Amino acid sequence: MSKEENTQDLGDAFKGQLTQDQLDEKIKLHKLFLLGKRGGQRLAIQFMNLSGLDFSGKDLSQSTLAGSALIGSNLSNTLLEQTNLFGCDLRYANMEGAIFTKADLRGVCARGARLNGAKMENADLRAGQVLTYGDTGDLTSLYVEIEAPSADGVTDFSKTKMRKAKLTGAEAPNADFSDSEMTDVRLKGANLKKATFNNANLENADFAGAELSGARLDNAILYGVNITSSEFDSVHLGSAITDEHKGRNLEELTDSLEDLISNHIQWVSSTGQGGKRLDLSGYDVRQLKQLKAAKLTAVTAENANFYGMDLIEIELQSSKLNNSDFRYCELTDADFRGSSLIGSKFSRANLKGADFSPLILEKDDKKIPVNLAGANFRYCDLSDVNFSNANLIGADFSNAKVLNTNFKGADLSNTIFAGTVKEE
Repeated sequence: MSKEENTQDLGDAFKGQLTQDQLDEKIKLHKLFLLGKRGGQRLAIQFMNLSGLDFSGKDLSQSTLAGSALIGSNLSNTLLEQTNLFGCDLRYANMEGAIFTKADLRGVCARGARLNGAKMENADLRAGQVLTYGDTGDLTSLYVEIEAPSADGVTDFSKTKMRKAKLTGAEAPNADFSDSEMTDVRLKGANLKKATFNNANLENADFAGAELSGARLDNAILYGVNITSSEFDSVHLGSAITDEHKGRNLEELTDSLEDLISNHIQWVSSTGQGGKRLDLSGYDVRQLKQLKAAKLTAVTAENANFYGMDLIEIELQSSKLNNSDFRYCELTDADFRGSSLIGSKFSRANLKGADFSPLILEKDDKKIPVNLAGANFRYCDLSDVNFSNANLIGADFSNAKVLNTNFKGADLSNTIFAGTVKEE
């Protein structure tokens, strides 16, 4: 659903919509209120449609915006200390650098919002929802067009970008942080009981003293996470990647990796008559930092960890890469022709111009298609990628950018394309 669609049909529950000039005038009076000057008036806007308006850089401390829609609004670097935002619709809003210290964020929907660098110390993110009377006279959720879990009152921060955000001491039981960018986030002492962090990037997050019992961190990235003294009972960690599961150390290799790659190149060029095939299965390859433009044709690297590496223009034709982790990698113009990548993870990788087409063996008049059954391409940039004739059975392309992407002849049985971006 587009931002424009989200701002339509918001219902009769709203009292009206402010213009930017009207909002600016109210903010001026609020500034006088905060300074204790004559004529000042606390900003109190409830159940209003404020979508798309600019609040950036303003001091809205101690104001009330409860129950209002701020879809796509600009709240960057806004001071919202002790502000009442109960039940607000903050989808797609820009809240980078905003300060929410002790703010009431119960029941908000911030799906798709940007919260990089926001400060949320002691903010209240508990469940809650705004109810209104529907056409039948029965109470119903204000934002009827918001799909679950928000309709059930769960605070929704799914898909947000909140790097280095500070949520120290936040009350966020049952909150949904699925698919969010949360690297270097501070969650010290936060109440996160039964919160959901599925598919979230929590690299270097600080959970010290946080309550996490019953939380779900399925498939989350947990490198460098501090969970000292955290309440970690009954936490769900299905397929989560932690420091303990990052893979074998390259120092365990019998020879230096440089020598092994050299031997592998010799093996490829001699069609197996000399050198030796490189096998990195189960290893944490990230110690190399980058393998840009490396020629690793026919390498074996199943269950290998390439997370976050620079692999631009890498050559991995006819390779065995099943269940390997390429999340957050730079893979522009990478060559995967004829490779097997069953169950591999590519979420949030940059794959512009990558080639997953069949490898053509002219000598044998044979085509070897790429096998990507069950692969994960969530949130990837797949612009100009060639998936022609690939096996994409059960692959997940949710929210991926598929501009000029070639799926001709590919097997798309049970493939997921929810929320894909098909145009700029």
